[in-house]
Amino acid sequence: MDANTKRSFDILGLNERSTFEDAEKAYRLLVARESSWNDVKEINWAYESVKRYFLASSSMPASKQDETSHITGDIPVAVARTPKNTSQRRTVFLLGIPFLVILLTAAFVFGFSRFNPFRSTRANDLSVIIKAVKPAIVTIITDDRPRGSGFLISKDGYIVTNAHVMREKTGKASLSDGSVLDVDLVLLDPDRDFALLKAKGPGEYPCLAIGDSSKVSEGETVIAAGTPLSFETTFTRGIISSSRRSFPAYKASFIQTDAALSPGNSGGPLINLAGDAIGINTLKISGLNVEGMGFAVSINDVKQHIVSRQHMSDSDLARELARTEKKIEEMNQWRDEASRGDEKRLKDRIVEEQWERERRRREFADRVNEANRDLTEQKEKEERRLREEADQYRRQMREQVEDKRKALSVCLQTTNYHYQSAWNDACKSISPGTHCRLPSSTANILEQRLMQSRNECFRLYPQ
Repeated sequence: MDANTKRSFDILGLNERSTFEDAEKAYRLLVARESSWNDVKEINWAYESVKRYFLASSSMPASKQDETSHITGDIPVAVARTPKNTSQRRTVFLLGIPFLVILLTAAFVFGFSRFNPFRSTRANDLSVIIKAVKPAIVTIITDDRPRGSGFLISKDGYIVTNAHVMREKTGKASLSDGSVLDVDLVLLDPDRDFALLKAKGPGEYPCLAIGDSSKVSEGETVIAAGTPLSFETTFTRGIISSSRRSFPAYKASFIQTDAALSPGNSGGPLINLAGDAIGINTLKISGLNVEGMGFAVSINDVKQHIVSRQHMSDSDLARELARTEKKIEEMNQWRDEASRGDEKRLKDRIVEEQWERERRRREFADRVNEANRDLTEQKEKEERRLREEADQYRRQMREQVEDKRKALSVCLQTTNYHYQSAWNDACKSISPGTHCRLPSSTANILEQRLMQSRNECFRLYPQ
C-alpha cells in the first residue's frame, strides 16, 4: 500500500482489514456530514483512490467492478482542432476558460449541497442510528454479574470498555441479540481508564466505527449507549457541553455531556449522529443539586491502543490491574472529598430549612393566637351586645305592659265613672234623691252599657 492509498484510508477512517463495503459506508457518512467543498473534494479523492486499490487487489465484488471500470479503463481524449484563424480567437477562448470553470464549480457545489445523492434524508433520524449501532453494544460480565458496558470495534471481536469495569483477566460479554461471548483482557491503561478485550471464539462480529473526537463541538447532539442498572442496550440523548475536561486521577481528556448516565453505563460508547464512537462513557458527577453532568474519555486519547491492539503479558496485566485499583481509590477519594462538601452544604441546608420551618411554625402559632384573641373579643363583644339588647327589650316590654295596665285602669275607671253618672242622671229624672232604685229595664240597659264599655277597654288594652 503506497503513501497516497494509506492517506486515503486515513481520510475515510479505514484500516487494513476494512472491506470495500466499509469504504462505501464511510464515504457516504462522511459526505453526508461534511458541508465544506474542500472537505468533499478530499473525501471524493480518497474514495476514488481506495476504489482503485480494491480493484487492483481484486477484492472488490464483481458487481462493483462493472460500476468502476471507468477508473482504470481507457479514457477517451477529445482532440480539439485549432481553427485556422488568427490568435485573437485563441486568446478569447483561453480567457473564457477560468470563468467557465468558476461557473461550473459554483453550480456543482450548489447542486451537490442541495441534491447530494449520498446525503441520507434521515441522517438525523436517531432510530436509524440506534438500529445500526445496537448490535455492537455489549454488557461486560464478571463473577456472573453485570459490571458495565462496552462496544465492539472490529469484526474479529475486539471490545473497548473502561479499566474500572473490567477488573479481571477473563469475563463474558453479552450482545444485544442475547448471545454471550467469552472474553479475555488483553490491554489495560489505568491512566486513561481504558481496557481492550478480545472475544475467544472466532467469528465476524458487528462493530462501531471510530470517530474523531477532535472535531466535536459544543452543542452537538450525541447518544450514550450502555447497560445502566442491568437494562441492556439502553440509549439516551444529549448534547456536548464541553469537548475538553480533565480530572486529577486521569491523563485523558473528557467530553462532557448532559446525556443521562447511570451506574452500568461505564464503558459504553458516546456516539455522534454519524454513528461513530467519539468517546467512552466513564463517570458522572451526582449530588443533591447536580444534574446532567456525564463525562466520556475522548476516543482520540485511546485511539493508539485501539489501532495497535497490543496484547500485554500476564505480569503486565497484573501490574496494571493493581494500578487500576489504586486509580479507583484515588477517584473515590476525590469523589468523597467532593461529596463531603455536598454533605456539609446539605447539612447547612437542612439546618436552615429546620430554622425556617420553626420560624414559620412560630409565626403561624402567633397568627393563630392572635386570631383566637380576636375571635374571643368579638364573641364577648357580641354577647354584651345581645345582653344589652335583651335587657332593653325586656325593659320595653315591661314599660309596654305597665302602660297598657295604666291605660286599662284609666279606661275602666272612666267606664265606671260614666256608668255611675248615667245611673245618677236616671235617678234624678225619677226622684230628686240619689241612690234611687231604678226600674229593672233601665238598670239592665245601664249595666249592659257598662259591660260593653269594660269589654272595649279589655280589647283596646289586652294584658
